[in-house]
Amino acid sequence: MADMDPQGVPSPEPANKPAAGNDSQPTRAEGVKPTPRWIPPPRTLEQRMGTTVRQRWARRLCLSLLLASTIALPQTWAAQDQVNQEQTNMPSLAQMIDHEQWDDAYAYVRRQQNAIVPEVRAIVSDPRTSGTAMEIAYGFLRKVPTLESATLLAQGLGKGGGRTSVFGLIENPRPEVYPILKAKLQSPKEEENENLLLTMAQIPVPPEQRIADMKPYVGAKDYGVRVGAVFGLALLDDPGSMELMARALGSGVRGKKEVPLMIFYQFRAWRTPKFVPVLIPVLNDPMEIKDIGLRRYNADGSESAMTPEELRYLRARDYALNILVKTLNIDVPFKIEEDVTYSKEQRELVKQKLRDLGYTVTDEPYAVTTGV
Repeated sequence: MADMDPQGVPSPEPANKPAAGNDSQPTRAEGVKPTPRWIPPPRTLEQRMGTTVRQRWARRLCLSLLLASTIALPQTWAAQDQVNQEQTNMPSLAQMIDHEQWDDAYAYVRRQQNAIVPEVRAIVSDPRTSGTAMEIAYGFLRKVPTLESATLLAQGLGKGGGRTSVFGLIENPRPEVYPILKAKLQSPKEEENENLLLTMAQIPVPPEQRIADMKPYVGAKDYGVRVGAVFGLALLDDPGSMELMARALGSGVRGKKEVPLMIFYQFRAWRTPKFVPVLIPVLNDPMEIKDIGLRRYNADGSESAMTPEELRYLRARDYALNILVKTLNIDVPFKIEEDVTYSKEQRELVKQKLRDLGYTVTDEPYAVTTGV
């Protein structure tokens, strides 16, 4: 194989180079002759020119790479500085809430996703944060269905999260947050938050565990907590709980009857065909639940209450009709909405629709009870 010069160009084989493979030793008679020294021939002009051209191109390549880096790096640094500046100039979530920049806030939450959890934690931990701002901040967590957001919502239930924490946990139920909720429970004599029990009933941990945790609160001191425990147990098919629901709906006290109706009204978990039979008798219940009468504006600018004949009430039967139609998606020729009273003809139409669906329908309300 031809030798290579330092620049990688093959050198021609010299004519006086010793033959390869001749390893015989000289005899004593011949004497030892010095080994001829091989001297490479001088390089030709073409070889020197080739080397010079390659060196020139190598230098040009290095120079161009160096020049490109000196241009690209400042541009990269400038772009990064611009991003950092934009992030610095971007108002925080707390500022957007404070200035009621709702579109910007929702866009920010969509971009940041789970990264907003530390910001919300900082907002709700700040003693200067108002109750309204705190609940709004918790509300943004409903847009981020992660374990971190659920954990913060669970921590906020009963401590500023309001119904936002309740609905957020129902929408993003995580078994990991159940111990946090359970730790919030006070004794049956002290507990006053029925939403805590209603939320615990919907967290996916073993039903036996939820039943065991809620059952003592059927005898709680607070009436709302008692009803919340009953509804939670009914959701989990605990024996006897449906009968207790019927007792709650048959209460002869306006404030007590309102509690179970509002649970049906606000929580989708109980607006299912399973609970339709327990609501049907309420279609016949005329108890006044909510005063929706308007005040009269007099000609002199003053106001006065309407007469008893002018007052309008949302009654138990109106709540029941609203809930039943929405639960079963019954097709009716009239509008279903809040704060609306329904005529006897409309109620009878809904009853007939229920019969057509196979339900047993009564024309009598529940017998009056003392509740649960």
